[in-house]
Amino acid sequence: MKVGRHLLLAAGVASVAYLVATTGVERLLGPVRTLSWRIAVFIALPYALVAFLHTVAWRLIFVRRPFSLRQLFSVRLAGEAVNLGTASVGGEPVKVYLLRPWVPMAEASAALVVDKTAITIGQVLFLAAGLVVAVGSFPLRPDFLRAMAALLGLQIVVVAAFVLVQYAGLGGWTLRALDRLGFGSARARMSGLVRFDRMLAASYRERPGAVLACVLVHLVGWLVGSLEVYLVLRWLNVSASFGVALAIDAFGTGIKFLAFSIPGALGVLEGGYMLVFSAFGLGGGLGLSFTLIRRLRMLAWSAAGLVVLALLNAAPEPVSVGAPEA
Repeated sequence: MKVGRHLLLAAGVASVAYLVATTGVERLLGPVRTLSWRIAVFIALPYALVAFLHTVAWRLIFVRRPFSLRQLFSVRLAGEAVNLGTASVGGEPVKVYLLRPWVPMAEASAALVVDKTAITIGQVLFLAAGLVVAVGSFPLRPDFLRAMAALLGLQIVVVAAFVLVQYAGLGGWTLRALDRLGFGSARARMSGLVRFDRMLAASYRERPGAVLACVLVHLVGWLVGSLEVYLVLRWLNVSASFGVALAIDAFGTGIKFLAFSIPGALGVLEGGYMLVFSAFGLGGGLGLSFTLIRRLRMLAWSAAGLVVLALLNAAPEPVSVGAPEA
């Protein structure tokens, strides 16, 4: 898996290099020069609000909240910094580990899985909103719209299956299967998984309101993220409404969904936004410039996240909550 991840990363880097070379460096630098000091505003402001909203959504899932929103924001920032280079998986154990002083690991893990599911559902709804806005307002090519509709259908199927698996609770089924097969000795080792499994299923069965609220706040976070596209277009004197920006970001984010196994979605994100910008008549070069500027924002916030991670690891550990877990 490690070799495969490195190969995907290398392929992504090569893809980005190819897109930059074929588009032309001077063409890409034009928007950057025009934006000038506004790039600093782009890096700081819109994403700060987006990250805050996603943190609020995550906090809604916890039954107990013995931590502040600031602490949870710091944990999320640190975990997302690790996620950037690990195909969005390495940072999740980091978040659970950093939460251990306040929340038992099984509970933190369950809340994290529900939150990741909720943010993905929010992204699917975001894509649906973009499709509705695009169909009702812009004369896009039918084949492009059909492709986005097919992408939406695929995401709905995948996410629905993931939710059903969590709701069903596979830990208990696994234990019963092990008993039937004569592996009863594995019960002790599976106890932590079963506890996590029950907490996960309980989140959907006993607290559907909290899950729904989490999804809706995440959706607002995705919608606010469209401000990045809107601001760049306005600063570049491109005549485009917020609806255009929303649809562009929704489609670009939807395409990124296909690159879940590629660290940072390298290559796919760039190519996807080039395709979407071109579909709206804005040019693939502008789409690539925007994506590279967004990459700069990602790197800046990831650097901040790594600093936070170092500070959290260096800080004295508060008293742990709950009984020690096996």
